[in-house]
Amino acid sequence: MLRIVWSIFRQNTYFIIGIVAGLGLSFLLIPLVETDCIGETSRRIRPRVHSFDPEEYEPRINLAGKPKIEVVKDNVLIRPKFYATELGVREKLFIAVLTTPETISNLGIALNKTAAHLTSKIMFFIDAPSAQKINVSSLKLPGIVGFTDTREILKPFHLIKYILDNFLEDYDFFFIIKDSAYINIKNLYNFVNKISISEDAHVGQPTPNDDNSFCSLDSGILISNSVVRKMKESLEWCVKNAKQDSANDNFGRCIIHSSELPCTNTIQGLNYKSQIIETRKDIDLLTISNPEENLFNESMIVYPVNVPDDFYKLHSYFAKQLIISNLAKIEELRHSIVNISYSTPKGRKGVTWPIGNQPPTIPATHFDILRWDYFTLTHVYLDNDFSNLKPLTGAEKQDIEYVLNASIAKIEEKYKGELKFRKFINGYRKFDPARGMDYVLDLAFRDTTVGKTFQKRIEVCKPLGKVELIPVPYVTENIRINILLPVRKQEISRILNFLKQYSINVMEKKDVTFLMFVFMYAPDDPSKGDEDVFKEIKDTSISLSKKFEKSNSFIKWVSVRIPSKDSDYNIIHENFLDFAIVDLAIKKFSPESLILYAHSNMEIKLDYFNRVRMNTIPQFQVFSAIPFTEFHPDIVYSDALPRPPELDINKNYGHYDSKNTKFISFFAKDYLDARDAINSVIPLIKSDRDILKFAPLTDTSLQENYTSYAINGIYSMFVRASELHVFRAVEPALRLRHSEEYCTSPSGKDLENPTIVDIHKSCIESRAFNLASRSQLARLILEFQAEHTPKEKA
Repeated sequence: MLRIVWSIFRQNTYFIIGIVAGLGLSFLLIPLVETDCIGETSRRIRPRVHSFDPEEYEPRINLAGKPKIEVVKDNVLIRPKFYATELGVREKLFIAVLTTPETISNLGIALNKTAAHLTSKIMFFIDAPSAQKINVSSLKLPGIVGFTDTREILKPFHLIKYILDNFLEDYDFFFIIKDSAYINIKNLYNFVNKISISEDAHVGQPTPNDDNSFCSLDSGILISNSVVRKMKESLEWCVKNAKQDSANDNFGRCIIHSSELPCTNTIQGLNYKSQIIETRKDIDLLTISNPEENLFNESMIVYPVNVPDDFYKLHSYFAKQLIISNLAKIEELRHSIVNISYSTPKGRKGVTWPIGNQPPTIPATHFDILRWDYFTLTHVYLDNDFSNLKPLTGAEKQDIEYVLNASIAKIEEKYKGELKFRKFINGYRKFDPARGMDYVLDLAFRDTTVGKTFQKRIEVCKPLGKVELIPVPYVTENIRINILLPVRKQEISRILNFLKQYSINVMEKKDVTFLMFVFMYAPDDPSKGDEDVFKEIKDTSISLSKKFEKSNSFIKWVSVRIPSKDSDYNIIHENFLDFAIVDLAIKKFSPESLILYAHSNMEIKLDYFNRVRMNTIPQFQVFSAIPFTEFHPDIVYSDALPRPPELDINKNYGHYDSKNTKFISFFAKDYLDARDAINSVIPLIKSDRDILKFAPLTDTSLQENYTSYAINGIYSMFVRASELHVFRAVEPALRLRHSEEYCTSPSGKDLENPTIVDIHKSCIESRAFNLASRSQLARLILEFQAEHTPKEKA
């Protein structure tokens, strides 16, 4: 290695010596050069440096001639509540009705009843002083606006100003009319839906003036959104130049000044059709066939109409014509479907019956086959897995009678009276969720021409109607649930386990709930001190309330002492205890409180509480969940299959108990309103002693309701005595552990009381359905017979 380095150095000796000598001279000369430069520079700038003061220096920026750059701010995008708002999608038509104090209570109401249910928005405009005098709020019209200016000729301008301030961004067209005209709302909507919003519209029936440029308010004026926008800048001019001639001319003059668009009765190839009624007799002649009848049927406005009865007469006529037209279109469509079917692979056989209706559901497996139920005029057989025979009652009986009568009328009409109904033989029905209800009827008819009896098989279909969305009040999952839980002495161990679950699943997770126990003391149970039968529960509740005090999660209780059974207390009083419990406890809550009436055998799941919040709506709906109830553990579990700590939804472990109505949620005010409605049947309980007021019913006309209240309790009260919706649905999150039911057999005079007999029957049925499934009970019987049947000797 050293030899190689030495060889390279010898070959480049002069080059290396030159580099070293150059670097050495450079380092020696640099200090001398820097000293001379600094000295010369300091001599040149010394006078200026002497007068410089850094604190007096202020920099100046010259922006003249330089482009200014805008500072871009980060704008937060605020999204609207609905997609339609962001996309600029508007409703089609707003109807504004000009009315007077003399006509709003008769013509206004008649116009509203015949048009409001078919339009998206209709409002009535009147002067404010008159509105106060006649108390328009009692008329229950959809919207009434009062103007302080009472001048009639300026009312259309006030109306436009109101539209500009409130509805300009919501509607494509605005229709202004007086309340002395009938609106054929179907024809009007068909007309408006065919007009493009890209073109200005000023449509109506021209008034008979010099140039026919003004529309008449009597027959209605249709103006587009774009025209109303143009009127915004001209309203002041319109008011100043209003003349004391007529509102038609003033309003028309304003539109022409704003948009330079005169009135026309044609737009985009469509004709605005209205009909003048000279006398009331013309309305009575409408049903008579004449050459002009078709033209009248196409009218959108009929005016003037000065009697409310004429509104309803016209509405009945146009509704009849619409039904005739729709039936003709349906028949035409059916013929078209049949004609087209011959070109399809299945041919005529592929057409469903009724023609155009949804075909029957094709089952994927034999488990999906829909069952036909056999029925007579009095009973239905095997309508579900738990019933062999059930009497036809209520709406179910009315439905079958309606189908039977319609079938008989159809046959007698088809055969022109030659066949007369003799008797009902058989009936079958099937509900198809995709199609509707199908019926097959076997009926006997007598032929009057030959005197013989024939049997006819008739198929009837009642198709499902269109699904409707029902608007409901807005609710959230943030509302507090107040759980009301009755407790008896024999449930103490179960309640302690319930509290353990409640603290883990609810209190620790800070769910917005409040738990109130209702302790049911027997007449001889101690209720104070260490001897209190519910002392352990109370101590645990106090401990948990202190532990979770910061999260506002508390547990409270109220006490109720049941009257002595040595008195008149019987099974009826026992079944009405749900009413007594809520009556006494609800005083602790405000009217706006959401109350869930529950029982101790439930498993705590937050999903169920959230559905209670969403499905219980104040002054609209109560929620009664159908729970999944566990079968008797001694039957469904064994050493090989032990009872699980958490109930699993499985047909072998339990079933959805549709007979259980004990779990129900409602708002306190709704309960009190419904409770007042049945106070004459079931008196309101204000103290423990009032429980004995649940005396046997003396008015037999109320027996059915009384028995229903005794069996189904609070649920039945909301169904029978309240106008609220009662939402009943299966709830997978509501799971009940098996609870023993003790059914007291009636004896003596109780056997003569129909309510007590029905209560005992309902209790027996409920207990039987909650024992086990049919296959499990059958296996149990077979095992019992095998164990107790003596074996034959060989």
